Amino acid sequence: MVESSLGEILRGFIASSGFVRQLDLYRAYGRWEEVVGPEVARHVRPVRVERGVLYLVADSGVWAEETSFARPAILEELRRRGVSVRDIRLRQGTLPRPEQLADLPRQRPAPAPPPGAAADLIRDPELRGAFCQLGQGKEGDDPDHPLRRS
Repeated sequence: MVESSLGEILRGFIASSGFVRQLDLYRAYGRWEEVVGPEVARHVRPVRVERGVLYLVADSGVWAEETSFARPAILEELRRRGVSVRDIRLRQGTLPRPEQLADLPRQRPAPAPPPGAAADLIRDPELRGAFCQLGQGKEGDDPDHPLRRS
């Protein structure tokens, strides 16, 4: 059995939940003009992140081609600014308006790990028990539990 810290377990859960993809999209969208400059940002926009790939839409083939030439530099700058992407894919199409970010299709979260999968990584029996109780909502059953929800 591999011993893991609670932080590692939580990072694993967050990564498997689909939150990271959505966060990466918001980060990419929010920093896009800083990354590519105002001229490119007027013609090319991020639309989704899936499996580490940032999907972009360009309003013309010329802008898609120009952006593809700059792909390595764009990837490096995105990573430097905290966006976890391994590649960029471009297509020509209609640009979403900036206010449409909230309307972009939500990424389907990855299936949840089987119950107890994360707990199996916790070696300390008392901590493992507390972690399992949190996952089962036990804190709400005990009126004196420190994590009881009001």
